[in-house]
Amino acid sequence: MTPPADVGRRQLVLRFLSSIGRPDEAERYLALFRAERPESFAILHVSDALVRAAEDALLVDLRMLAEVGLRPVITMGAARTRAAAAWAARLRDALAPVVPCAVVGPDDVAATVRDGRLALCPLLEPAGDDRGNVDARFDALAALAAALDARKLVFLGRRSGLQPRDGRVASIIDLTTEQAAYLGPDGLTGQQALLLRQIARILDRVSHRLTVSVTSPFDLLRELFTVKGAGTLVRRGSTVARFDGGAGVDAARLGALIEAAFGRPLVDDFTARPARAIYVADDYRGAAVITDAPLAPYLSKFAVTLEARGDGVGRDLWRAMAADLPRLFWRSRAANPITAWYRDQCDGLQRLRIGDAEWVVMWRGLAPAEVPDAIAWCAAAPADFR
Repeated sequence: MTPPADVGRRQLVLRFLSSIGRPDEAERYLALFRAERPESFAILHVSDALVRAAEDALLVDLRMLAEVGLRPVITMGAARTRAAAAWAARLRDALAPVVPCAVVGPDDVAATVRDGRLALCPLLEPAGDDRGNVDARFDALAALAAALDARKLVFLGRRSGLQPRDGRVASIIDLTTEQAAYLGPDGLTGQQALLLRQIARILDRVSHRLTVSVTSPFDLLRELFTVKGAGTLVRRGSTVARFDGGAGVDAARLGALIEAAFGRPLVDDFTARPARAIYVADDYRGAAVITDAPLAPYLSKFAVTLEARGDGVGRDLWRAMAADLPRLFWRSRAANPITAWYRDQCDGLQRLRIGDAEWVVMWRGLAPAEVPDAIAWCAAAPADFR
């Protein structure tokens, strides 16, 4: 039986996680993480500069994660192996009174986490060379991620994210289309450019789906438990397929995706309704359903799983769809969290009441004279959910 004091601390942690984003987001991410094998939750790579400058913030994060049953694997020494073992021992000594932990080698990480302990794994070279073979150490980190089937790899430093010269921190870097620009003359500098190259190297060597982000301990929980995140997400772009007329789409998987994304059951005939086109991203992690309307194509549904939202799949799906459809209109409940994101994608919008709910009608590429017809169409569109 869990002691009452432990229950109280856990509830406080859950409240805090809810406070940094939407409460349902935090709860759903927590359920998602707990459903994985414990060693697959996340790998946190800690820079030696962070241990020197922000050790207390890191310790708070690790204690809070342990309170809700999550134990990330802690690694250090990929960029510079000097003192990695000493830093691991220092973190172990600081954590030991409150979180069971051990300094272990890569082969013992999984067993340590399954035993309920935090695994601290310094990345060492046999020769102890401080800068020696950096590629080999990052390759060892990739091998560890592959062996653990890790879903997240987070590089923790003093700065939240990667920031190009004279620019703001990048929220997402798509290696497929943006790597060259970020490594160019106006892109990242010094250690940040090195890190981006090594992240690309890691993603080339891990066959399963892995998200990599760069943040600080002050933003780690926001990065883990909110869709928006905090810092820089580095990824390869999604694969988006277009199915004209809906032919070739797996209707059952499409329906399941939409219901999971919206948390509501669809009407019985939804997947049988005629479609102009259906876009599917990353093996049904996201989808957009486009139907015909007299005015312009109508976006009937835009659905992305919770995990995929945090991975940037929605952005890729929207880009593929928008490239094909310069004219488009759609509606969204005013209370739907995605409505705020939609506002950045549209040319104009209008609020209206449909039944007993507030809705927002939005459009792209429509002439002003066409807007009233778009609003009328949205007001009369049939219900999609029971």
